Amino acid sequence: MGHPSLQNQTPFALKLLALADEELRPLLVLVAKATYVIQRDGLMLAEAQAPVDLSGQYWGTPETSSYRYEPECAFFKPATDVVLVGHAWAPERGTRELRVSLRVGPVRKSVRVVGERVWFKSLGSISMTQPLPFERLPLVYERAFGGWDRSGAEQGRHSFEPRNPVGVGFRSSPRHFEEALPLPNLEDPDHPLERFGQQVPPAGFGFLSPHWQPRAAFAGTYDEAWDRQRKPLLPRNFDRRFFNAASPGLVAPGFLRGGEEVVLVHASPLGPLSFRLPHVTPRATVKLAGNELARPEFHLDTVILDTDEHRLFLLWRGHVPLADGLDDVCAVELQAEGVTGAGSRVRL
Repeated sequence: MGHPSLQNQTPFALKLLALADEELRPLLVLVAKATYVIQRDGLMLAEAQAPVDLSGQYWGTPETSSYRYEPECAFFKPATDVVLVGHAWAPERGTRELRVSLRVGPVRKSVRVVGERVWFKSLGSISMTQPLPFERLPLVYERAFGGWDRSGAEQGRHSFEPRNPVGVGFRSSPRHFEEALPLPNLEDPDHPLERFGQQVPPAGFGFLSPHWQPRAAFAGTYDEAWDRQRKPLLPRNFDRRFFNAASPGLVAPGFLRGGEEVVLVHASPLGPLSFRLPHVTPRATVKLAGNELARPEFHLDTVILDTDEHRLFLLWRGHVPLADGLDDVCAVELQAEGVTGAGSRVRL
């Protein structure tokens, strides 16, 4: 890879990636990332801008936990992902149940949050205990329906919930009862758990891992025909929707543009939050060999609301097809419209 000159005239982080598309055609991918502070009365551009994260972060070990942040290295997303990272916060002492709701422009979702419960058997019937009161609960897929059923003696016959392998409460059969098996804290309000052995949709606001359903279904078919005829290219039935990693219901119908209203309820110790996304438009000029200029179109394809850190992250992505590779790239300049100075209130 060459070393093109870089002029980043914005306060945002910028990463240049040498990637390729489905046909291994070389691309220069530009990822711009903005960090804002979420306050009770609005947003402020953060003094410290978070870098583009190519490796991602898990809540625990990668094999047994969910993403906190996905790797930010896709070459393209066909729509905007909206993700909430944080906790459910009870409005008063003694709360046993509430709904966390999120709205960002046309994207909206609610999750029922319930205190700790377990299954128990009494007089031959299986029931759930009364939810315990809570002050806050993490909004992670480890607290949603899913996980593994390892109740059988034969390890090879163990099964898991493909939509959320790291969750809790999954049993492949109602016959696999386990005393004091925890129930999930996060539920789809339209599909609550009502009986033991019931399999409901996992509910959450976070990122889906690439091998979870329904995301994995877009990855294509890696069979013998692919191995013989297509490898190392992606399968012909690969769908770019694979790169959208937001929870079901949190992928926008197209790209958000900035200026959309955001409303969060029960997701912050500051109380209900309401503001608008910054109306920012990055623009890049890429100088290629032979003095050719390219101006890639940027899309706002990821919105992350982290109410643990009270940070808003916005990611824009654009790409330039290359003839031979990054040696074609001489210089990159990034500008942005609608940017306020660090520490300044965001003008909406």
